[in-house]
Amino acid sequence: MVMMDSKAQLTVDVIAKVAQGKISIINASKLLSKSRRTVEHYLQQYQQVGIR
Repeated sequence: MVMMDSKAQLTVDVIAKVAQGKISIINASKLLSKSRRTVEHYLQQYQQVGIR
């Protein structure tokens, strides 16, 4: 089991929703207060290796 703080858990939850097509990358970037490019990077990592 992976232990995460609430900020990390929010990031994983939002990126998972982007991966499922439930929210857009732009909306995710606003929710996470990150750039679009950072969210794209998170999504790419999530799709390649999952949660670390």
